[in-house]
Amino acid sequence: MEKIMIIGPLPPPIHGESLAVLNVIESKKVNEIYEVCSVNTNRINVTAAGQFSIGKILKDLNIIMKVIMKAFIMKKEIVYISISQTRLGLIRDLIIIFICSIRSKKIIAHLHGNNLGNVINEMNRLEKILVKKVFNRITSGIVLGKNLKDNFKSLVQNTDVVANGIDINYIKEEEISHKQRDRDYITIVYLSNLIETKGYQELIYAVISLLEKGIKIKLKLAGSVFDQVKFKEVWKKVQHYNLESNIQYLGTVEGEDKKRLLLDSDIMVLPTNYPIEGQPLSIIEGMAAGLPIISTSRGSIPDLITNNGILIDSGEKKLIEQALIELINNPEKMKSMAQNSRGNFSRKFTLDKYIDSILDIISRPQQKG
Repeated sequence: MEKIMIIGPLPPPIHGESLAVLNVIESKKVNEIYEVCSVNTNRINVTAAGQFSIGKILKDLNIIMKVIMKAFIMKKEIVYISISQTRLGLIRDLIIIFICSIRSKKIIAHLHGNNLGNVINEMNRLEKILVKKVFNRITSGIVLGKNLKDNFKSLVQNTDVVANGIDINYIKEEEISHKQRDRDYITIVYLSNLIETKGYQELIYAVISLLEKGIKIKLKLAGSVFDQVKFKEVWKKVQHYNLESNIQYLGTVEGEDKKRLLLDSDIMVLPTNYPIEGQPLSIIEGMAAGLPIISTSRGSIPDLITNNGILIDSGEKKLIEQALIELINNPEKMKSMAQNSRGNFSRKFTLDKYIDSILDIISRPQQKG
């Protein structure tokens, strides 16, 4: 049985990347084929991402020492690393990849996002030379969508696309078919951090405008507020128009509460203008719940929204409003998109599909030359 070392952040905290790495480590399929060990790269109790600190340096040195021990003493033939998207984290990972390439026959670098290219662009000349030399040692790079391939700057031997995936039983087909539709209003869900560039403010303004036109809708927002000043600014307008019963902020929603929120909704909207948007897991969760999706053409979102929603050019109030009206005024279209959402999820974005794709890449014969 071949040995594989999986390197990447593990929960806590819980986020898309840490859950994705954990899913690979705990996968029954992976453990049946390989002898698995892991190195956690999460820097717990250190300063914010991207900021220099002695604590980060010490933590990274400890991580590198663990990798050296497992790569050389324990002789791990294959290395799978979830590559960092911050400057300090990337330098650490370059050292790790170089060390592992001396002993290991395969290096798989998985990018869970869309900021690696920006980090490389901002590096100095010597750092860019290091990136080029080390990336050449990577057997395969993995990105979430075809629009994200440029992050590796064509410096790796192969670049593969593996979409995010969640457990097909997270929301079962029968739970969707039993959804109640005996109300006379449409429920819209926003499931993401409340960051200005994610478009939640424009969504609130669009819903206010539709309510003023007499359209019966409710908006439920779930996620962490990152800028209280901006949030209070928009919430004052909600309160001014006495719309707290139509526009509700639920805070962070997890587990069964999140599942129930999705099942109780009719449309998911994520009008993101986030400059480094990757592939939002929340959209896949919305697809699993059989929701039509309205979102923008950022990152690899177009890979998620084909016949199951509406792509808008940007998260502007006017465009959000138009997309919502198009769906609300066409119940059959909304129903068809809802069915397509669940179908697309079942075919392309399940956890089994995700693990199978990664295993295919890991087990692929290495190209010579």
